Amino acid sequence: MKSRVKLLGILVLAIVSAMLAPQTASAESTLEKILSAKKLRVAIDVANPPFGVLDKSGQPDGSDVAVARQMAKDLGAEIEFVQVPSTGRIPALLAGRADVTIASISVTTDRAKAVMYCNPNGALSITIFAPQSINIKTPADLVGKRVGITRATLEEATVPKMAPEGTKIVWFDDLASTVQALLSGQVDAAAMTAFAEKSVSDANPGKHLENKLLVTTAFYGPIVRPGDFELRQWINTWLFINSRNGTLATIYKKYTGVDLPPLPTF
Repeated sequence: MKSRVKLLGILVLAIVSAMLAPQTASAESTLEKILSAKKLRVAIDVANPPFGVLDKSGQPDGSDVAVARQMAKDLGAEIEFVQVPSTGRIPALLAGRADVTIASISVTTDRAKAVMYCNPNGALSITIFAPQSINIKTPADLVGKRVGITRATLEEATVPKMAPEGTKIVWFDDLASTVQALLSGQVDAAAMTAFAEKSVSDANPGKHLENKLLVTTAFYGPIVRPGDFELRQWINTWLFINSRNGTLATIYKKYTGVDLPPLPTF
């Protein structure tokens, strides 16, 4: 009996000691690290006009870059750009090289399996375009034609689904390579955003490029790593405020030339 009482006393003492012991500090969140270091690392794609480009002095520019700069300013942090190709937008984030990726990443359920989306900050349309001499009026006309597509883009996720059997998909690792293939005749047509199409067409008037097919219209937004709820909440709050005060609309109109459509929220 005494041994049982003694054992019970030891157990009670152990429980009380555990309750009174200092709790282990929780791991510092990504948002806390950003605020502490006063630095925001943003992955961007500068080969995707008008969202990301390099200006005449070799500095990042574009609508994504402008959004990132304003976000860092409002955070009270300096910005560090991590330049990646379209295929590196998610890997750079997951590898910890960036805190957030702002690179016109369209919202898809497949990507949401690997990252957490913030609310959208813009919209884009995917089109197929080609020289005027190439006859493409319906998806059926793609049969037998070589269509250039950039990997890890919305084009990759949508064009093969609408292209009939017999379409010859030619893959490229970055938009610049896809554009060069179209201009050189390596492919008959190419799929990309309507904004990129306009940029390419304006820069190459002698190629007589024109829009052939609208594939889809989608929204895009910043992405963060799974579990970065505090950072995602701050970014969503920032997006809400700047969609209401016109900042996002001003940036979008400046770089795309069109009005920002109403943005949905999750």
